[in-house]
Amino acid sequence: MSRIFASIAVSLDGYIASRSGDQAWLNNSLAKGEDYGFDETMKRTGIFIMGANTYREMLKSGMAGGKERTYVITREKDLKKGSRTQLYDGDLKELAEKVKSETDKDIYIWGGGNLITQFIDLDLLDELDIAVLPVLLGDGVPLFGKISKLKKLRLVECMKFEQSGIVLLQYKL
Repeated sequence: MSRIFASIAVSLDGYIASRSGDQAWLNNSLAKGEDYGFDETMKRTGIFIMGANTYREMLKSGMAGGKERTYVITREKDLKKGSRTQLYDGDLKELAEKVKSETDKDIYIWGGGNLITQFIDLDLLDELDIAVLPVLLGDGVPLFGKISKLKKLRLVECMKFEQSGIVLLQYKL
């Protein structure tokens, strides 16, 4: 059965982007030769769900529009999209049911602390990977928004990457 998972990078002080939205610090923190699991993540993913801001960043970088279907959570009707991209502004529980019926692979909630928070708050997220980068931004876009009630997570694995100093925390919800 398909699982819904999210993976996100965060600064040590809890931000996913600078106040201006800049994320250059992410790539600057990676070390050559370290395997952060990107290829495995792509292999297990059958459908992407992302927020409009993340999708726009993916378009700018040329990474959007791959072979997997992508649902972009947005109210913007004129957002540029590829043939495998669908804009969605409905109920997230209904979307979760829909995408689980469309693929045997897993569903990746890609980016956006707000979107990940909504999936957590609605009890729709099965797994959460958080890569903690050894960077202090001082201010910016926080990892999580407001969560309505206590959520208990179970740590599955903790991996450290020696060269970069990145720590990957893998949780089940």
